[in-house]
Amino acid sequence: MPEHIWAGIISIVFSAFISVFLLLLLIIIAAMRKGSSALKSKPKRLKSITTTNNPQETLKTIIRFAQQSNYKISVIDETKCQLVLDESLTFTSWGFFYPIFVSQSADNTTMIEVGIKSKLIQVGPIVSGHHERCVNGIKAALFAQ
Repeated sequence: MPEHIWAGIISIVFSAFISVFLLLLLIIIAAMRKGSSALKSKPKRLKSITTTNNPQETLKTIIRFAQQSNYKISVIDETKCQLVLDESLTFTSWGFFYPIFVSQSADNTTMIEVGIKSKLIQVGPIVSGHHERCVNGIKAALFAQ
């Protein structure tokens, strides 16, 4: 075979190797992220839910929901009624953290704020879809209680 064909084949193999290496590096970075970072400040993307349950019961319901779903509980602070749900890497995303803030409102209802933070940079409808699915799951768990 002529030399220029070998140079092309080596170039393609090298490019593929670099691409796989970078993909694995990004997966490792996303997997190493800690859920506690999601509680440092409220994310810009928040969805709110109100319920008549008290904050402690609401927190327990959300914990039961997480245990029965594909979410892992990364952080829980019972005194502040805050927790972070963790969703693993999927085919379409790097994974997400869902910081949840539960508080008592002035009218004796409980306000639940569910945020979303990607473990790596991610924008668009995938983020919205995952956020909506988590919020709907929490709403269903509260309704079924």
